[in-house]
Amino acid sequence: MKHLLSIFAGILLCAILPSVAADKYSIIPEPGRTELKPQATRTLKLLSDKAEASLGKDAYRLAVTPGGVHLASGGREGRLYGQATLRQLQDQLAAQPEGIPCGVIKDKPRYPWRGLMVDPARHFIPLADLKKFADLMAYYKFNKLHLHLTDNQGWRLPVPGYPRLESVASKRAETFGDGIPHGGMYTREELKELVAYCAERGIEVIPEIDVPGHNEALAAAYPEFFCFPKPDMKVRTVAGNSKELVCPQKPEVWKFYAAVFKELKDIFPSKIVHLGGDEAPTELWEKCPLCRQARARAGMRDEQEQMRAFFARMTALLAKNGQTPQFWYEGNAGIYHPGETVYAWRQDQARQSIDKTKKAGLNLIMASNEYCYLDFPQIQGQYNWGWMRTTTLRKCYELDPAFGKSPQETGHIRGVHAAAWAEHLPDLNHLLYRVYPRAMAIAEAGWSPMDVRSWDNFRRKVADHRAFVLKRFNYDLERTKENEPPFRWENKK
Repeated sequence: MKHLLSIFAGILLCAILPSVAADKYSIIPEPGRTELKPQATRTLKLLSDKAEASLGKDAYRLAVTPGGVHLASGGREGRLYGQATLRQLQDQLAAQPEGIPCGVIKDKPRYPWRGLMVDPARHFIPLADLKKFADLMAYYKFNKLHLHLTDNQGWRLPVPGYPRLESVASKRAETFGDGIPHGGMYTREELKELVAYCAERGIEVIPEIDVPGHNEALAAAYPEFFCFPKPDMKVRTVAGNSKELVCPQKPEVWKFYAAVFKELKDIFPSKIVHLGGDEAPTELWEKCPLCRQARARAGMRDEQEQMRAFFARMTALLAKNGQTPQFWYEGNAGIYHPGETVYAWRQDQARQSIDKTKKAGLNLIMASNEYCYLDFPQIQGQYNWGWMRTTTLRKCYELDPAFGKSPQETGHIRGVHAAAWAEHLPDLNHLLYRVYPRAMAIAEAGWSPMDVRSWDNFRRKVADHRAFVLKRFNYDLERTKENEPPFRWENKK
């Protein structure tokens, strides 16, 4: 009799979906394959959680039944992704207690690299805020958190033996004339805590130390590292870049970066160090007597050859620690080396970068700014500093990292990467406002096959996720022209 009662109960739970119950899942990013069943469930109790190596390490299968859920995964990554999908379904069920569909989800990422970059160099981001940022990343299956730790406006990595990084380079007098001093420096312990926190959520933390340019903060602290030392140099207080590049002919420069890379190795388990490498005008190298002599001795034609040699030496320095470099791609493949990874970021160059990097033997991560720069305004008329394009949610969603090219042409593409440069984003509230919900579109571009993607379906899911995110993270995804947090320097443009 007990057995018959359990069968009867199962039949009741398997009833055809009532008209008020959900008839679709609201999962972002969209799974690779979903088979919905004509039954509903009101419970997502985890009934089984098993390893199934044949699925592949980053793949999972989630079977939603009337009595609960069965999860199978091919490896740790797949299990974490399956759990992330289950969390979203749980949030959907909480919002729709009448029931959600039974079904089977078979899923794995389209690309192995799905990253977000934050910029504590421009505005310091406390550890607690970075953790909240990582929580949202994991919810949408991002797996790389890129920390832009150094730039003209601040240096955030402590390096033993170089105390002026904290006392000078980590502080600036103001921001855009607001008269408010700004500063911040992470401790080793804080960064290690962040690394561990992210690792639990399947996120690898990638540090960036920008070379040879974007270094006014370093020049303020250690002017002797530069071709033409300026003892009165200050940490930059406005946006933009300068002509200051570290001098590759000074031994103290290489001693310093050896110490930097050792510190990165001790803190970050990742074997990747992003070296920036963009927007580095070489005109001061052209004038520098030490650089001129070095070019003549080596028979170099110009400063671009010197730049290539600079990056080769940086790469060799990293290799001693088992580390490898990444770079922002400047379109000049001659300064990179086959097998290295570059990010296509410049406006309107995404398509061309696919062919150029393949020919040069480079790995490519798609970070094209017309789709992936999330500091740009997302609604026409919002604060844009006078030059930024408006990048709508739909524009972000239109990104296909392969741009319709064949797998043979795009096998070197590793994934997608969205950046939130923070000259104009002073705190977590501003950062999250600009990053979301557009990061959800980038997540789907990096995860979901093109044949399961749909703008109309995505827009429906985003509407559902507003309630999910508000309840789980206490954060509202509503975006209107008027509801952006105010900027204290907005009228100082």
